[in-house]
Amino acid sequence: MKHQAFVALAMGLSISTLSACAVLHERPGEANPTQAWAVVQKTASVEVLVRQSASPATLEAPRLGAVRITGSVAPDDAAEVDEIGNALAASLRASLKPPRDGAPTLNVTLSELTPVSPALNIASALLVFYPLDSGGATVEAELVDSAGERIALWRERLTGGLGLTGSLSRWVKVKNALIAWGEVCVTQPPWMPPVKSAAL
Repeated sequence: MKHQAFVALAMGLSISTLSACAVLHERPGEANPTQAWAVVQKTASVEVLVRQSASPATLEAPRLGAVRITGSVAPDDAAEVDEIGNALAASLRASLKPPRDGAPTLNVTLSELTPVSPALNIASALLVFYPLDSGGATVEAELVDSAGERIALWRERLTGGLGLTGSLSRWVKVKNALIAWGEVCVTQPPWMPPVKSAAL
């Protein structure tokens, strides 16, 4: 009997972990999204597109526009999710360079926010000595030029990462993942060409 309960719990943990994999869902209602776009990156969890007519200079040093959260969360989570959005906006605002004249606008949308299950992490820690649930969120960053045209798009399904930190909190892992994403967005977003190291 104990063996059957153990197997059932292990299967449940495996299914829960697989269901939380970092996979992007298709955007509804967008016909032929790659038309007039260059595909910089396209995987199951990341999509980066740049308007073919956009030069690298037009993508630099954006000003922060809106940071939005879409979708629904449990009423008990609403305040903490709002705080996550505010923390990301504050981090981006503090880190972005002062915008130049004609700089593009960076808008960020958070969706499909999935909290960690502390109970699942306690159970997995007891079974496999490691918390398996990491939560996740889909983040979409767009650059819009001064004419209002979208010139770059970066969508990514983030997970909160493995490890003990935040395993017993519903949102700490998700918040940390988004702040880390924001640092990449400021320092080396994938719509910009890689920085070449100076020759020795």
